[in-house]
Amino acid sequence: MKKIIFIAVFTLSCVLAQTNGVKTGESAPEISAKDLNGNGVTLEAFKGKSVVIRFWEKGCHHCMMEMPKLQALQNEYKDDLVIVGINSYNSVEDIKAFEKEYKITFLLLKDDLQITNKRYGVIVIPTMFIIDKNGVVKEKIFGMSSWEKSKEKILEVL
Repeated sequence: MKKIIFIAVFTLSCVLAQTNGVKTGESAPEISAKDLNGNGVTLEAFKGKSVVIRFWEKGCHHCMMEMPKLQALQNEYKDDLVIVGINSYNSVEDIKAFEKEYKITFLLLKDDLQITNKRYGVIVIPTMFIIDKNGVVKEKIFGMSSWEKSKEKILEVL
């Protein structure tokens, strides 16, 4: 019974997430988060490149499994793609420890006030937004998705 309730709540959350926040075909909202050194980051800095914004937290098993895959994709397409991981839940120290342990070199941000979460309408972790070189949201992926599907969607905007 607990499993059925969990599935129902998760499904409802995904449906609600798709109707909240930025929609596909719209310009991506600005980021309001800081890097792990406390510096502000803007999407404008990535103009002309495709961007993947991944909302994650350290306790999310699916997030943890996909971060190294995102890192490999960033390494392979470093001239055309920017991966940004945004975390509103863990401390900067925990994020730095994760970064070191998993050898993550793509940009990890801390969204202390959850402003970026709200702008994008994130209600499920993990959530991924795929943004084209013109700053338009092309895809929103809420919750757990197969890596193959996510990778295919990312490669479509390169």
